[in-house]
Amino acid sequence: MSVQSAKDFLEKITSDDAFRHSLISELARVRSELVSQAGFEFNEKELEEAKSSLPAGVQGQIPGWFSDIEESGGPYKGRKCGGGLWH
Repeated sequence: MSVQSAKDFLEKITSDDAFRHSLISELARVRSELVSQAGFEFNEKELEEAKSSLPAGVQGQIPGWFSDIEESGGPYKGRKCGGGLWH
């Protein structure tokens, strides 16, 4: 493991749309699988509705991979990234 490898990853995820979309799709699939295995059943719309009812400030305590990942334009920016995925 190295800082250079982390830098290379960040460069690739910000510059390679196909890689970014593939990674985001896989993260969403794994997230859904883990949530289902834990005994919870809901869709993305229901999750968004539930998140909107959280008190102010609580959203930042939710790990980034349970939050939205915005893909509009470049450079790529993570959104609502309480777990520190991409700022």
